[in-house]
Amino acid sequence: MTSPAPAIAVVLQASGPNALGIIRSLGREGVPVMATDHDPRAMGLRSRHAAEVVLPDPVRDPGAFVEQLAVLGGSLAARGVLFPTHDEAIQAIGPHEARLREWFDMPWSPWGHLRPYLDKSAQHAAARRIGFPVPATVEPADEDDVAAAAAALRFPVILKPRLDPAGFKRAFGRQVLQADDPDELRRRWHGAAAHQPQVCEVIPGGDDALWTLGSYRDAAGRPLASFTGRKLRQWPPGFGTARAAEAWWDPGLARRCHALLDEMGFHGISQVEVKRDPRDGRDYLIEVNPRSWLWISLATEVGVNIPLAAYLDAVGAPRTWPEGHRSDVRWVLSARHLPATAAEVRGRRWARAAAASTLRPPVVDGVLSVADPLPGMGQVRRIMRRRAS
Repeated sequence: MTSPAPAIAVVLQASGPNALGIIRSLGREGVPVMATDHDPRAMGLRSRHAAEVVLPDPVRDPGAFVEQLAVLGGSLAARGVLFPTHDEAIQAIGPHEARLREWFDMPWSPWGHLRPYLDKSAQHAAARRIGFPVPATVEPADEDDVAAAAAALRFPVILKPRLDPAGFKRAFGRQVLQADDPDELRRRWHGAAAHQPQVCEVIPGGDDALWTLGSYRDAAGRPLASFTGRKLRQWPPGFGTARAAEAWWDPGLARRCHALLDEMGFHGISQVEVKRDPRDGRDYLIEVNPRSWLWISLATEVGVNIPLAAYLDAVGAPRTWPEGHRSDVRWVLSARHLPATAAEVRGRRWARAAAASTLRPPVVDGVLSVADPLPGMGQVRRIMRRRAS
């Protein structure tokens, strides 16, 4: 009698280091992995650890994405376990999850429970209910509210989308818009009002004050795998995505962030990002990402394989990782970090020491790998083409 085929991990929107980290974390453990993206050149599709499948773009055509995902599910030799890497895939799948469960396991909260928490207003409300610090925030509905916000908040402030951060970034080329005075706030709000932005006070401190709890929690809310660390550098600086980060176990941060996820009743992989305020030492909520995050591979590197925790739980073989992990290990995206660092340190001696600290061993790259070279080779070729054009 033959054993049933193992479930297949299906990684959605496999275009970046986030997806590549999931693919490698699972593939190196012998899990069969399928990488999917609308772009056949996506880096995750080049990994030796995954079979490649091209699916429609859930951003441009969510209906076609769901239809082709169902077709893929019907063709699999075993059940699939879905791993979304961006909110767009979750939003496309959510209304159709009952249908897709015929072929796929989805180790995250049901759509009816998860959907409200894609709105940052609901995240803030949950935080306030348990006394978790939140930056002073106003959600303007009209110009009068904007004027009230200008009078009530300390500048600088940022306008941050409550929903659809990817759409906001496509519209403005950045994740948030900063306003340094009331006039600039009014101008920014007029341009961004369609995105229903929050207006939030900026918590002081550098990129290295941004801390993360990354975890997988089962359907009962039990944390099976937990990781903490912080960003070291972002691109662009201040309000961007990580180009260098560091693993550092902080049990107090983990406890506080899990209390917030308890309040939200959260199941699945998530990133809780906070900013540590130098004025009072408290951690202020930035956001909860209800999925994997860009530098999830660092968690695996220090012994906390969060994608594997989700996979094993989905297939009925749950495993709990011990609390705590190695600290003082760094993660970089060399292709982004090194050129940006070179520009920052030019002529500034203090910046050289800060930059060197981000590359102090042990350090791992989020893309480049001798054991899995094709994603990195593709990344280098793309960068060279852009510079030559």
